[in-house]
Amino acid sequence: MAKYQPLFTTLALCSLSLTTLTSSSLAQNKAVNQGSLQAQATTSTSVSTCPLPTEIAVTFLKSVCQEVKLTEARIYYRYFSSDTNKFGRYLTTNLYHNNVEVIRKLALKQEWGNQAKMMLTVTVPAGTKVYQGIVAPQEPSQCYPGGGQQIFIQDSKDPNLKWSEGTPLQVAEFKCPL
Repeated sequence: MAKYQPLFTTLALCSLSLTTLTSSSLAQNKAVNQGSLQAQATTSTSVSTCPLPTEIAVTFLKSVCQEVKLTEARIYYRYFSSDTNKFGRYLTTNLYHNNVEVIRKLALKQEWGNQAKMMLTVTVPAGTKVYQGIVAPQEPSQCYPGGGQQIFIQDSKDPNLKWSEGTPLQVAEFKCPL
């Protein structure tokens, strides 16, 4: 047994290092996720497959998104409730008809101030890089399950983007918990 002691010590140290590394990674994810976006912390220690900064990547399900360079102009939807959140970087391909569906599918926590009472279209020109994926849930996930399509653009102030006027959505009171 004594001849195996160095091996056991090495295995124990490796296990401790891996545990420390994993705990450290989770702590870093939690710290990042508590930033201005307030996206929910990931519980996975897998590496993000989204080429965006972590604070944006975590808004995609499992931090997975795909960079796409548009070969032709595309029309996306933006849901908002006031001029302060009208022109944002988060868009979708999903057309919704009421605010509650938008809030749930796009995981728009109501403390962020977007009640999704209006919808507009934005035409993004060919040659623009967009990042697409599925919306990650926000806590509490029974209220904000996500699951809608999410498109992220780097610069919502790009003069080549064409924003339409807003169209009112059917509005109902959003209640959480349901």
